[in-house]
Amino acid sequence: MARCPHCGETMADGQEQCYACGQHHRARGYRAEHHVNPVVIIAVCLAVVGVLTVLWINRTNSARKQAALLAEEEAVRVQDSTRRADRQWLDAVRTAGKDEEALAFSAALDDIEGRFQSVRMRVAEFPTVQQESIVNQFGDKLAVLRNWVIILASSAETDKPAWRDSLDAGKRRAEDLMQELGSTE
Repeated sequence: MARCPHCGETMADGQEQCYACGQHHRARGYRAEHHVNPVVIIAVCLAVVGVLTVLWINRTNSARKQAALLAEEEAVRVQDSTRRADRQWLDAVRTAGKDEEALAFSAALDDIEGRFQSVRMRVAEFPTVQQESIVNQFGDKLAVLRNWVIILASSAETDKPAWRDSLDAGKRRAEDLMQELGSTE
């Protein structure tokens, strides 16, 4: 039998109110309250944040490494492609050195370039904006024509007429630029 904590009167098991004093008494035992130390909670939170930070840093570093590897692979691919193109171009230049038609076009372009340089020297030591534009256009056109001569020499016989026509038209345009430069004196 239990006793009333207020007045000390005996109470029956399961009785919730004391008949002597009228106080409510809980017959069931109280549950023990678990007190959690706040230091433990803070330590657990810091550990979780630390683990998440390490995972995030590893993921970021992994992404950077992956991007660097992809960039390096792309750079190697570009270098290989450039080397292959350079090798093909050198082969075409060697072929052009043996082609009589290509040598004739190349000599004609050298002649046009020499005449253009003499006109340029005669026109002005300090060219105007218009004259400088013409000089730049001529240089660009001449570079393209020299490339076409090499392509002409290395192309198949069926493709050569089209390249000849392009070269003739390009030579005419270079001549026109030379006359245009001469008329700006």
